[in-house]
Amino acid sequence: MIPVLRFPFGRLARDTRGGVMILFAFALVPMIFVTGMTIDYTRAARLRTKLNAVADAAALAAVTQPMMNLTNDAQVRAAAEAMFNAQATGLDGLTTPPVISVTITHPEGPTSRAVAVKYDAASRNVFGGVLNLRSIAVGGASTATATAAPNVDFYLALDTSPSMGLATTTSGMATMDTALGCTFACHSNMIEINTSSFPRLVVDNTAFGIIKGNYGYKWVNGYAAQIIDAKGTYIYLNKRANVPTKCNSGGADICVYNSDGSFVDSYWYAQNRGIRMRVTDQRSAVQDLMTLARQYAEQNKRRYHASLHTFNHETNFNTLVAMPQPTDSSNLSAVAAAAAGVELVTVNDRAGMGRAPNGKSGYEWQFTSFKTVLEKMGTIMPAVGGDGSDQPGDTPQAMLFLVTDGMSDEDIRDNYGRTRTAMRDQQVAQCNAIKARKIKLAILYTEYTVASIKDDEPYQRGLAEKAIPNIAPQLQKCASPGLLYTVKTDESMSAALQALFAKAMVSARLTR
Repeated sequence: MIPVLRFPFGRLARDTRGGVMILFAFALVPMIFVTGMTIDYTRAARLRTKLNAVADAAALAAVTQPMMNLTNDAQVRAAAEAMFNAQATGLDGLTTPPVISVTITHPEGPTSRAVAVKYDAASRNVFGGVLNLRSIAVGGASTATATAAPNVDFYLALDTSPSMGLATTTSGMATMDTALGCTFACHSNMIEINTSSFPRLVVDNTAFGIIKGNYGYKWVNGYAAQIIDAKGTYIYLNKRANVPTKCNSGGADICVYNSDGSFVDSYWYAQNRGIRMRVTDQRSAVQDLMTLARQYAEQNKRRYHASLHTFNHETNFNTLVAMPQPTDSSNLSAVAAAAAGVELVTVNDRAGMGRAPNGKSGYEWQFTSFKTVLEKMGTIMPAVGGDGSDQPGDTPQAMLFLVTDGMSDEDIRDNYGRTRTAMRDQQVAQCNAIKARKIKLAILYTEYTVASIKDDEPYQRGLAEKAIPNIAPQLQKCASPGLLYTVKTDESMSAALQALFAKAMVSARLTR
């Protein structure tokens, strides 16, 4: 019987017709499951992408500026969780609501915040359920960090030394050079002496560019004079006849006087012609900065205070507006108003060539003294700068702004005479001591160029030309990292000063 049964089965084994269909039938079932699971995994990947975006939004929501103003971590955590849950609810494909955890740390002190949002969820399977694989686990995390815009005290020190009388535009330099033979506007009494080394100024609407206003007349020493500007500057009505003898002394027609009876100078001339100078651009730059600071303070709910100082030689450091107490109301408007009165220092040449207004002998007449301003500011600023948070006991961040052309000319007891050098290493050491006190030091460098000294006498020009390449590198050493900004001829000092200010503001960023 066995041989009889073997025959049909053997023949069937040797018959291959229709085999492909049979194999396909056996393979069809796993292929369907593979395809189905691929679809399930694709759905899970898409869901994870959506949940990652929700986690990003929740992390960033915890470091927006309004949230950075909150100091209670529990409130911040609740806000991040609420943001995540609100956006995750209703996402298609979730088996159950995601499990979320929010961790908050302060890696750089109380004004900083790092928010880590982590979630775990499950994507519902469509095909996998047949094999009792009903879901696929998905998870992810996102971290956002930010530093709150701090409360800040800004200490502004403006260089008012003679070289800050340089015109800030090429057209202004050309006007000064053509009319007076010097690109600098000198604030000097040497005009009265009328020596050969100082430009000859004459009373002439063309040569001197006098702009007369309708300000009335006055009598000076028994002679009729016309007031020509709002400051009370006046000229005698007749420059050659019936005027004081001093008008024609030395063969010059110098009959233009300030309201106090002193002679006008090329600084007055530059202002009279509306020529922009470093010292006058400082005024508008500080005023614009105060406007910007008020806007930031309102937007960020922060407190900004400022003080305003000027410096030039060793014995002339001035505080125009002192720094108020941290709890006092904003004084930015007061600083803006005081900035309008910043003037170039007057060089009292009657006491000696280039000597300081105090007329003393010795070396205190030299300009510009970085040693003095850094010493003075060091005593005015706090011993240690704060973090600028609203935490009890914390104080505002402190930032010192120096606006200068960087050319040092001071007596620091290692040599004598006019130095005309870049900032010395001794002063860089002073800068480093200030920065070590947790005080940021920002420098706006009004670039000193060879073109600005082409009218100097040869010896002084040679000193300056040698110093110029070293000015920026030395200022870079003095400034805090990233807080040296150079403003060149024909560029806006105001925009540059605002750029420095903006670097104190830190925006939120993702660090997943």
